[in-house]
Amino acid sequence: MSDDKRKQTIDSWHLRADAYEILVQNHRIFTDMSMGLIKFVEENLRNKNDDIHIMDLAAGTGLLSKLLIEYLHISPSSLYLIEPAERMCVRARDNIKNSHVYQIAGEDCLLINDLPRDYFDFILCNASMHLMSESDIYPIVSKLLKPNKGYFLYTLWYHAFDETQSYDQDEDFERYINDAMEYFNYPKYFTKTSPKSSARSRRYLEETAYKNGLQFESCRINMHRMSLSFDLDFMLMSPNWLIDHLKTHQKIDNEDIYAIKKCIIEKVRELIKDKYTEKPIVQIIVSRIS
Repeated sequence: MSDDKRKQTIDSWHLRADAYEILVQNHRIFTDMSMGLIKFVEENLRNKNDDIHIMDLAAGTGLLSKLLIEYLHISPSSLYLIEPAERMCVRARDNIKNSHVYQIAGEDCLLINDLPRDYFDFILCNASMHLMSESDIYPIVSKLLKPNKGYFLYTLWYHAFDETQSYDQDEDFERYINDAMEYFNYPKYFTKTSPKSSARSRRYLEETAYKNGLQFESCRINMHRMSLSFDLDFMLMSPNWLIDHLKTHQKIDNEDIYAIKKCIIEKVRELIKDKYTEKPIVQIIVSRIS
């Protein structure tokens, strides 16, 4: 990812931080994904004292760290939260009373002295690695993890992994959006697209891990039941979602695009009420071997 693209991504999450906090509270998927990582931490804790250090990479508003404190009674002082979006960091500091919250991109972790090398028992990243690349992050975590016993765990949305990127259940939501658009005589919003070739593979993960002194431990695909309202709420975190499409296809001058959008959203909510789908979530575990 180029520096400009990375900045655009970070800025977009800064603007969506408050909406993201509401999304996390209203939908369990982020908690469920986090708990898969936390279960592994619990099973692999080598000691029960305070001599443990965990990095929450791309921490967002601090959900994963909050759950570590709540379920495993990890001391907040043992947690290091890394998050590049300013408003996300503000939220994380409110949620986790901890001085170790750093507004910095994961790719830049080695640039600050407050993150010691060979130090972390676990580095965890929930629902954010699709915005980064293992080629950039594995070299970082290999220097931050404790030798021979440090683990890097993360989850991937299905579209970021080659074995699950073509999972077609997601078309349910897209169909309802298109149905609502056509109900109000607007062209379809979603069109059929080919899977992106940038999705990572097991072979890529294994080879990239090996190049960086890491061991590819496992790749597990878990199915999660989700309300279709999650997809809609995710889209609505961006206030201008749908606006450009409606402006491009508006029927008359001075048409109230925002009123039309509101009607479309209400129609979508009517169509997806009480409807659920299952989506695959990928959990990756690598360890430091040198």
